[in-house]
Amino acid sequence: MLAPPGTPVWAQAIVLGLIQGVTEFLPISSSAHLILLPRLTGWPHLGRHFDIALHLGTLLALCVYFEEDSKRLFRFGRLTCQVALASIPPALVGLLCGDWFEQHLNNLGSIAVCLALFGLLLGWADGRARLRREVQDLNSWEALALGWAQAVALIPGVSRCGATLTVALWLGLTRREAARVTFLTALPVTAGALLLKAVRLGSPLPPDLWTPTLLGIAVAALSGWCCIGWLVRYLKNHGLSGFVFYRVVLAALLMVMG
Repeated sequence: MLAPPGTPVWAQAIVLGLIQGVTEFLPISSSAHLILLPRLTGWPHLGRHFDIALHLGTLLALCVYFEEDSKRLFRFGRLTCQVALASIPPALVGLLCGDWFEQHLNNLGSIAVCLALFGLLLGWADGRARLRREVQDLNSWEALALGWAQAVALIPGVSRCGATLTVALWLGLTRREAARVTFLTALPVTAGALLLKAVRLGSPLPPDLWTPTLLGIAVAALSGWCCIGWLVRYLKNHGLSGFVFYRVVLAALLMVMG
């Protein structure tokens, strides 16, 4: 559990928290970056407790940035129904196939293929987007389609943000509204996944990891909050071609390393 000489655990926690916070909310796959970093640095895995904690940090970022929308989810209106419908497919797939995905598809080759393939799909959707609809225009079937995008994103390398943006743009949402619905539908899915993983873990956090874990949560939350705000502003006037290019280049790098 200890880092190589010269790399304290707290420094690893900061770097990992920063990577989680940024890549979770960009369509570039957090899993690809979190599997690449140990190969480049030689850092050991800090444990599943730490992994869950980083996702708690990004969940906090979502709740704070979308505070008003988060409150609306508890008023049981149209937005609540849409988000609830979008939560069904990833919940089912996660329960039935989540562990299998993590055991069999969490490798460089599979992640590289998913990065490239779903990156190109994102570019295709962005290029043909009609860009005129808003979240409240979606019907029940379209909300379920967003949920299936999140279900597919359980495969490492796909990216929840990337897959949901792809479907949202294909449905004709403006880029900013596509980003908004992407993050809103991620709220219950992330919370549910965290709760399930914590229950399955069934053991307390080791005492020597309390400080780096809290540090990782704080960095992931702060960087995630900043990243959400940046992406929403960026998509007001820009497309997603830069992210598509980045995904393809990163996929090529992973294939070479594999």
